[in-house]
Amino acid sequence: MKPPRQSEVSLHRDHADTDRETVRGQRLARLANAYGDTFARYCFRFGLGVSLVFSLFPLYWLLVVALTPHPTVWTGVGLFPETISPQGFLLATQTVDWGLALFNSLLISVVTTLFVLLVSIPAGYAFGRLDFYGRRPLLAAVLLVAVFPPESIFIPLSDLFRGYTGVFGISPPALFDTHAAVILPSSTLLLPLAIGLLTVFFAGVPDQLEDAARVAGATRHQAMWRVVFPLARPGIASVATLVFIESYTEYFFTSFMTAGAWGAGYTVQTRLHEIITPIWQLGFPNMAAVVGLVGLLPSLVVVLYMSGKLDGWLSEWGQAMQ
Repeated sequence: MKPPRQSEVSLHRDHADTDRETVRGQRLARLANAYGDTFARYCFRFGLGVSLVFSLFPLYWLLVVALTPHPTVWTGVGLFPETISPQGFLLATQTVDWGLALFNSLLISVVTTLFVLLVSIPAGYAFGRLDFYGRRPLLAAVLLVAVFPPESIFIPLSDLFRGYTGVFGISPPALFDTHAAVILPSSTLLLPLAIGLLTVFFAGVPDQLEDAARVAGATRHQAMWRVVFPLARPGIASVATLVFIESYTEYFFTSFMTAGAWGAGYTVQTRLHEIITPIWQLGFPNMAAVVGLVGLLPSLVVVLYMSGKLDGWLSEWGQAMQ
C-alpha cells in the first residue's frame, strides 16, 4: 500500500480545521442567540415593570388617599395608610347622585361610540380597500378636522344649539342642555381618529382573501361582512375602546353645552371638577379620590373586557396574514 501524498495529508488537515471552525462558529452563534434572547427577555420584563408601575401607581395612590381619614390627609400620606377609614366613601355617597352621574356619562359615551363606529367603519372600508377618484384628498380633508381644538368651534356651536342662528335659513331645534349637545361635537372630533385607524386596518387585510370569496360566489357585501370585517375586529375593538374612553372622560362640551345642574350635564367628570375646584378650597381630598376611583370603573371594565377579546382576534389576524 502506497503511503499518502503530502498534498492529500494537507487536504485532509485543512478539512479537519474547517470542520472544527464550523463547529466552533455554530457554538458561538448558539451562545450569542441564547444571550441575546436572555437580554431581550430581561429588557422586556424591565419595560413591562416600569409601565405597570407608572400605570397602576396613580390608582393605588387614589385608593390610599380614599382610605385615609380626613385629618390625616392634610398632615401627610405615606405609601401605606396608617389608619383606614370609610369616611371618603360615605361623603361621596352623600354628595354625588351616582345613579344620575353614571347614567349620563354612560349614555353619552355609549351613544358616541356607536355613532362613531356606524360612520367610521364604512368610511374606513372605503378609504382602505376601494380605489376611487379623490380618495387621498378626501381622506386628508377628513383627518384635517382633528387639527381643530374644541375651543375653536365652541362659540358657533353654542349659538347654533341655543337657536340663535340658523343653517341656510332653517332654525334647528334647541339642543342646548341635552345629551345631543355633547354627543354631536364629541363625535365630530373623534371621527377623524377612528376613520384614520380603521383605514389602516382595512387596508392590511390581504386582497387575496376577499378575491377568493368573490370567486367562490360571494358578492362584495357578503365578502365584506364575512371575510373583511371579522379580520378587522382587532382594529374595530381598539377604536371602540379609544372612543369610549375619550367620550366618557369628556368634560369641555359637557361643561359649556349644558346647564350642568341636574340635567344632561350632571356627569362624573363635572361632579369631580366641582369637588376639586378651586383646589385651595378642597376640604375633603379623600372624597375626591373616591369619586375618581368610582368614575374610573366603567373605563377599566371596558379595557379589561376588550383586552381579553383582542388576544383571540389578533391570533386570527396573524393566521390570516400568513
